[in-house]
Order: sequence, then C-alpha cells, then structure tokens
Amino acid sequence: MFDPPIDLSDLPGYQTAASTRPARTAFIGRCSTKDNQDPRSSIAGQLAEASALLTPGEEFAAYFWDVESGMLGLDERSQGSADDYARLGVPVPRDGGLRELLEWVERGEIDRVVCERIGRVARDMLPSLQVEHHLASRGVTLECANEPRGGMTTGQLGLRRAEQVRAEITRHELLEMSMRGQRQHAANGYRHGPPCYGYIAVVDPDAPPAANRFGGGRPKMRLALHPDSRRVETVQEVFRLRRVERLGDGEILRMLAADLDRHPLAEGQVLWRRARVQRMLAQPKYTGYQVFNRCAARTNRGRSNPIADWVWSRKPAHPVIVPLGEWRETQLVTARLRERRISGWERVNAAAAQRGIRLTPARESDTHLLYEAAGRRLVLPRGELPAAVADEVIALLEAGA
Repeated sequence: MFDPPIDLSDLPGYQTAASTRPARTAFIGRCSTKDNQDPRSSIAGQLAEASALLTPGEEFAAYFWDVESGMLGLDERSQGSADDYARLGVPVPRDGGLRELLEWVERGEIDRVVCERIGRVARDMLPSLQVEHHLASRGVTLECANEPRGGMTTGQLGLRRAEQVRAEITRHELLEMSMRGQRQHAANGYRHGPPCYGYIAVVDPDAPPAANRFGGGRPKMRLALHPDSRRVETVQEVFRLRRVERLGDGEILRMLAADLDRHPLAEGQVLWRRARVQRMLAQPKYTGYQVFNRCAARTNRGRSNPIADWVWSRKPAHPVIVPLGEWRETQLVTARLRERRISGWERVNAAAAQRGIRLTPARESDTHLLYEAAGRRLVLPRGELPAAVADEVIALLEAGA
C-alpha cells in the first residue's frame, strides 16, 4: 500500500545486495541432560521444528548446538570437545556451539539464526538478551519456531520476552531442585568433588548410578582411607602441629617439605604449598562426615560459605582421620592465629565497636596514650600495639562490657 506511483524496480538501490541474495541461515539448539533429555532425540526434534522457518528449497548453512546447562554465562558455553560430541551419536551435523555461532556472525558469514524457542539459546534472561542484541547489532535476525510470523513486531516481541522470563524462572526452579538433590546426596554420605589428601574414592556398589552429561552412568562414590598410610599420618600430624603446637602455616609447611619420605606428595604435586596446608586444616571431611556447600563457586566466586550453611551427612560416612572435637579445636586455634596477624589497634578498635564502647583519649605523652573506656583507664604505647597487649585490652573490654 506504500508502493511508488510508477515502477521503480529497475533503478539502482531499489533492493540491496543483501536482500537479493539467498539468506545464509544457521540453526542454533541446546539441550541439557539435567532436564532428562536425550540429546539424540532432543536436538533432532529442535531441528525439525526450526526447519519450518526455511523457505522452500532452502537448507541450513551451518548447525550450532550444545549439550550443556543453559544457566551458564556466555563465556562458559560450548566447552565440550569434538570427541565428546561425536560420542553422543546425535544425527545432526555440528559446526560448533553458541560461541562458534557468534564467531561466524562476527565474520559476516550468517544472515539469519533460527531456533525452536528462545530458551534454547539460554535459560538465563541476561545472556539470552546479550545474544539477541549481538545478532541485531550486526544485522542478523533471530527467529523462533514457536513465535507468530507476520503481523506486527510487538506481538512477536511480547511472546519472546514472556518466553525469556519463563525460561529464567525454570532456571531457578532447576537450581532449586538440583540443590535439593545435592543436599540429599551429601546427607547420604556420597562424595562431592575429588577426594582430599589422605582419602581415595571408591564406588558404592549399593547405590544407583547417576546420569552423565555425555552418556553412560556415573556411579556414586564414598571416601576410603588411602592405601599409603603415611598420608593419613601426615594429616593427623598437621592437625596436631596446629592444635597442640600452635604452629603457623609457614612452619608446618617447612616441616612437611623437609621430610618427603614421611610426608609424601599427592599425585601431580611437585612440592608442598601453603594453600594445600590451609585447605587440609580447614577440611571437615577428615571427621568422617561428608560435607557439602562449603563454598559457592557460581554465586560467591568460590569464597567460603558460613559454616551454618554447610550440609553435613546424617551420620559418619567414611573412616575418621581427625576426631570431630579435635577438628573443632583446630579451627579455633587457626582463628586465633589469624587474629594475631591483624594489627593490634585494629583488633582493639573492632572489639570496642562490637561492644558499643568508645575509646576516648584523655592524656598523652611522647611514648604513651591514656584512654578512658567503659569506666576504666588504659595506658597504651604509641605506635604498633603488640599482640599480647592487644589480647589483654580486649579481655578488659569484654569484662567491662
């Protein structure tokens, strides 16, 4: 209804070169075994639905699909190797995953991307919008087979945004169900992560196998003592040195490194490191209990969670190396040693603030300061406050609070 009054189709610029050449259309798909999907049928089914958007005689120029969680960020997607995907036996060619698709788009090799539904791009709304924006900014259209075709853009956009919201809600629902399963997994005493020094992982023959991302069954594992008894003795000695001798990380490290025959290194380890000593001293699994949720790799960048958030097995799940009471006492000693590394004045000020006590300077000399706090007078040296003095001041503050 808005055509020119005469035929102008023979003029240069009536149509662009891009609009007259056949569109180079790519397929994008994804499935996750966390949804109990069989990649062979799921990817093939998505391709069949997406093919309805092709024009008669048109074929896909490339196929991009992943078998992984749609909860991953863009920089974490498409990590599986070509061999992994070849073993799946999916009857759909694969030119890569989402990351490779974006690379093809960047090189100008794709004009149009088609998928079954927007949730196949990503479950989380932010990466889904990022992909959509990235494609649009490069003149590449993104079409979904479950969206209306023709008519006004607002109808299509409304459905797409609703799908993205629903996909993100589903993402959180899956996370909740996964976390629930992980908690029960730990509560039943099954292993999480690689075995810590002093243990090995053994298959529990009575436990049902869990599904693996790339096929097959993954048996449930429990911890057992390492066949080299020196490792168990090393763990016990490290805890004794901290709990009884009150030694710091560096001193324990030097003692381990000085006698490798007695304290053997773990597989792949070339020398004892301070971080390994610290992890060993903090490891609650040595108590015989299985423990989960000590850190949050996805939501807390791997930092430790509060102990109150840890999930402990209902009963001891594997042999004990360090009794629970000794482990607890070791954590208290470690906390005291770390406190003493903090400036004495920082510790005193923090203790005073925690108890609502105000340290008020009354008089001063070239070498000392007189403070009034909680009805007491404290004479403290100028400059760095020794750890022993800080301990005494904190004890006085606690007594007066």
